[in-house]
Amino acid sequence: MNRNQYAEMLKKIHETRVSGGDVATCIAKYCERYKFAYLYNDAVFRMFFGNPEYVKWTIDFLNAAIKLDGPDCISELTFVDPSLPGGPFSKEIRSDLVAEDPEHNRIVLEVQHKGSSDFPDRIVYYTSKHTAASKLPGEAYKLRDLNFVVLQMFDAYSDSKRYRHEVCFRNEDGKRYFDKQTLILVELQKFYENSYNADNSPLAQWLRAIEFVNNENEGALAGNPYVEVLQKFAKLSNFSIDFFLSEAKDMVDREYELSIERREARKEGLAEGRAEGRAEGRAEGRAEGQSATLDAMRKLGIPEEKIREAEAMLKANA
Repeated sequence: MNRNQYAEMLKKIHETRVSGGDVATCIAKYCERYKFAYLYNDAVFRMFFGNPEYVKWTIDFLNAAIKLDGPDCISELTFVDPSLPGGPFSKEIRSDLVAEDPEHNRIVLEVQHKGSSDFPDRIVYYTSKHTAASKLPGEAYKLRDLNFVVLQMFDAYSDSKRYRHEVCFRNEDGKRYFDKQTLILVELQKFYENSYNADNSPLAQWLRAIEFVNNENEGALAGNPYVEVLQKFAKLSNFSIDFFLSEAKDMVDREYELSIERREARKEGLAEGRAEGRAEGRAEGRAEGQSATLDAMRKLGIPEEKIREAEAMLKANA
């Protein structure tokens, strides 16, 4: 299933439940129509990559995304609580997956479908929280390594031909200043919409396998070792009714929250517009009054020098 098909199914499940219909029959009809769940859905993604049962595949994916090989490869992972407190004036933050290697170096994995102007702010904020969480106990400032991987359905660097980007502290000569923190941005839309046929890296193979399954393809993908395990996991019949009901409720809750945010934003926009209109009206009124005063002075034959002085005074007191 693609994202829209998955959302359509969840919406139908929710409507069936609310109307008192047979949810099991509704889900069964979708299982007849489609074979696989949408793998980039947050909950589905976490069920695979955040599941100890599939940890070897998670390790393989993270090594591919971070570009680790040889002795630098991650060999073991422990999943940790993906939630962190947001602070006294903000809600808690929750990443899709947070894991640590045996040295407690931290790896964070996020999937993001929609871009926004403040998305970089959010990622830097999340990074700061995970950086603080990686501090060694008893050490004032010593930190463990942090690799933050973001899979995003929108461009980070639209003018670049690369779809994978490493962001880290460097000086103007390109030399790293701090080597314990790396942000890795993977532009999924760019990868899928452009031809990267020559790229046979493990990351490219993973991305092709996920898209192969999302496109409802069965069988093998030539030379790709990840398709089979993803197809076995993602079968719609593997997911429980409770899972789909929970997903449908979450989708409706998110839509409600977004509608509230949009409504409040419209209210703020209208209020700002009215305030701006009043301010502009007052400014125009003052300008017209000043112009009328100066015209009257000219009709009375007052010297131009005095008129300019009066004009300067009126502007200063506006």
